[in-house]
Amino acid sequence: MSDAGILDREEMIAEEMQTSRVCTDTKLKLKFDIGIIELLGDQLYTQLPAVLSEYISNSYDADATEVTIIVDVVDDGRMKTDITIKDNGIGIADEDDDKILGINNKYLKVGRKRRRVDNSSLSKIYNRKLQGKKGIGKLAGFGITKKIEISTVSDNILNTFILDYDDMHEVGADEEYFPEHTNINEPTDIYQGTSIKLCEIFRKNEIDLSSLVIGLVKRNKIFDDNFKVILIKNVNGLEEVDKIIIDNEMYLNSIKEVNQNQFEWSIPEKLEELNMDQNIINYFKDNRIIGKVWTSTTPLKKDNQGIILYANGKLCQDNSTFNERANDNFYQYMYGYLEVDFIDADIEIDNISTARDSLVWENPVSQELKNMIDEVIKKIQIDWRNLRKNDKKEELKKVVDMDIDKWLESLPKSERITASKLVNTILEDPSIDNDKAKEYIGYVKDMYSFSTFKDLAAEIVSVEDFNVTNTLKLVKDWKFIEAKELAKVSEGRIQTIDSFEKMIIEDKSERDVIQPFIEEFPWLLDPKLISFEREVTYLKLLRENCNDSKLGDESNRRIDFLTSMSDNTLYIFELKRPNLKVKTDYVTQVYDYESFIHKVNPNINVKTFLVTNNCEIERTAQSMIDSAVKTNKFEIKTYTELLSAARSYHKEIIERYQLLNKNEESN
Repeated sequence: MSDAGILDREEMIAEEMQTSRVCTDTKLKLKFDIGIIELLGDQLYTQLPAVLSEYISNSYDADATEVTIIVDVVDDGRMKTDITIKDNGIGIADEDDDKILGINNKYLKVGRKRRRVDNSSLSKIYNRKLQGKKGIGKLAGFGITKKIEISTVSDNILNTFILDYDDMHEVGADEEYFPEHTNINEPTDIYQGTSIKLCEIFRKNEIDLSSLVIGLVKRNKIFDDNFKVILIKNVNGLEEVDKIIIDNEMYLNSIKEVNQNQFEWSIPEKLEELNMDQNIINYFKDNRIIGKVWTSTTPLKKDNQGIILYANGKLCQDNSTFNERANDNFYQYMYGYLEVDFIDADIEIDNISTARDSLVWENPVSQELKNMIDEVIKKIQIDWRNLRKNDKKEELKKVVDMDIDKWLESLPKSERITASKLVNTILEDPSIDNDKAKEYIGYVKDMYSFSTFKDLAAEIVSVEDFNVTNTLKLVKDWKFIEAKELAKVSEGRIQTIDSFEKMIIEDKSERDVIQPFIEEFPWLLDPKLISFEREVTYLKLLRENCNDSKLGDESNRRIDFLTSMSDNTLYIFELKRPNLKVKTDYVTQVYDYESFIHKVNPNINVKTFLVTNNCEIERTAQSMIDSAVKTNKFEIKTYTELLSAARSYHKEIIERYQLLNKNEESN
């Protein structure tokens, strides 16, 4: 129903209030239009939490300190359920000498505006800010039942009466309805309190107390030591099958159980840090608006997204983004609440809709509040992006030792601008988790060594609607481009492998042919390695590693090929003519290399590969070789094995490209 429609209905209620008259103080009497009852019950209050919330508000306004809600279920196939809301408040006819007159005036007068009549917005005993305003919430039960039994005690005098929807429906427009009055001014040991029983409510499914509590706490923020609410469930005569004491944190905790909080903003404390305009800061402080906003690590359920507004501890605006055009991912992660008591402070003006789930946005006061909250959320959105980006950066540092800022600073200015845009789109996108961010940014970082990639990146980020989709497309496109280039390289390398294999078959000289060829194509020894030093002399190593050392008595030997790895291991490749047997002096040479390297640097690991194509070993060398192999510092490899590994490696690259190309064509 639109706000305009609701206001028309409220005018009907106000008019009815003027025409309702109590003509006797000895009989309970209600005059009304059945259309009003249908509006209040059938149309406004159809959900159980909304119904019970109205009765909890009445107990709160009556200065009750304890409310017990009892759900009595009889499972006889029809799921018969009664719900009783019992409080220890001041009662309906408090301070009235004539209790029946008091009930008629204060309860059975539909649309009685208590604040206007009493000229006060505070409760009598505890000075609580009153939640009720329209005088219609008492009839909320008709949204879920046709019979409501009310028992109220003031000054040890009990009155009980029943409102029956069907009987009320039979009353003509000009007639009065007389509720069934079962206890009339009866003395009782109870001093005060009110009990509302919703009889035989309409339920297809059994009531889940935990879910009901969440709904109640979402609609009310008033539970404390001075206002205790207890829910009890009895089933088929078994008492207290379930029992829950409500507290204010249950709704928020239910969200946190499913979605872990990531960031938090306290209002108004954080407004200055968010660089809000001073007029907005003053608005929040002057109107005493307080609350908190959170963002979660994962998207929230739709019903939990947005900010709830409370006025005097009661929901007055359900979850909202306060911006009709809010379609950014950010809003899927944001939730929170704000207390805006000032919006319900005016006795005459009502800024809250009849259903109590939204403000009346057409008036200037509500519209200004909406605009102010919208501005704050926009600033929180910007702050969230920066916080999330920095959080991902720190995670990436821990996981892959990737200092993104340091890498960006190392780039030339023109490249840094482009790279920063690529990186930021990945870091700021909430749908990309840390693992994916690590993968994408690591890929961007690696590919920035290719000029083609940098040119393509500059072209991508220059488009007007550049976003994370463009970035991921760039990564995907470049993977294809890179795979194609690597496939071309691999095709050429396989031809090189074929040429080298021919040299091995022809038993070419290792010094004159094989070593020069491998010096030009070192990847033949290991396709993952791209640089080796050839014929490194002992003297060169000594000069590089021990400036004050002398060669001593040792001859200035040459090591065929040498490379170092990140695991602090030095790999030596000693190449022999393909068809020569493995001799004793070859193994001795290996031990000499290891001994010398440790002399130069005792902290480095050494592993030597003896490369030949003839695995026949001289008898005298067998035991030495066996001992060397057991140390895991020596290994004999054949040229055939090395070439086979290199050929397989490059064929795999070609096949990977062919698969990517096939998928690209199918798309």
